[in-house]
Amino acid sequence: MDAIRTFSADSEAALWEQVTADLNSQPDLFDYRADICQPPYCIRLELDIDLGGGFEGGYEITTLTAVVPGPPALHFALHEQDWVHEIGKLLGLEDVQLGFADLDKTFIITTNNQSALRQLLADPAIHDTLLLHPTARFTLAPASEELGAPVLLTFSEDRAVLEPERLRALYQLLLRVLQQLAPQTSAPSA
Repeated sequence: MDAIRTFSADSEAALWEQVTADLNSQPDLFDYRADICQPPYCIRLELDIDLGGGFEGGYEITTLTAVVPGPPALHFALHEQDWVHEIGKLLGLEDVQLGFADLDKTFIITTNNQSALRQLLADPAIHDTLLLHPTARFTLAPASEELGAPVLLTFSEDRAVLEPERLRALYQLLLRVLQQLAPQTSAPSA
């Protein structure tokens, strides 16, 4: 496993200059980890690619994770609408409808506060970015069942997102949600 890189800047543009230069300098991105920090927010980017070999299949995973200060009372999960989850709905899995036809059709959505999640996802930048990743999982939940466990905001997709501009859009997705869940008095600049 490669070391965890750390990038920090006061502006998003300066931050992504650093990240893009580092991504472009890597001979491969099979196991890439970076903390991308725009104070007071910090988001961990992980790329995990295994090409497999012989009779083994490979896999690709892109994950972005951030600890949410607070912790927020809102919890949610959005994940792919597929036949396994359709069976789950028949067996009683609760899928909420938020009133956004495109999101409701694309994802299975669970939450403890439907109106708060509807307000969060009404942001066009959040809404549109999620629709570009219909097979992704986007969650806001405690890291574990332990009392006082940190609440994590996580985006994951079973494919490698390697293009810096697409990774930046995912970073912006998490950043916008963090800014709504845990606003700071001096918001980071773009």
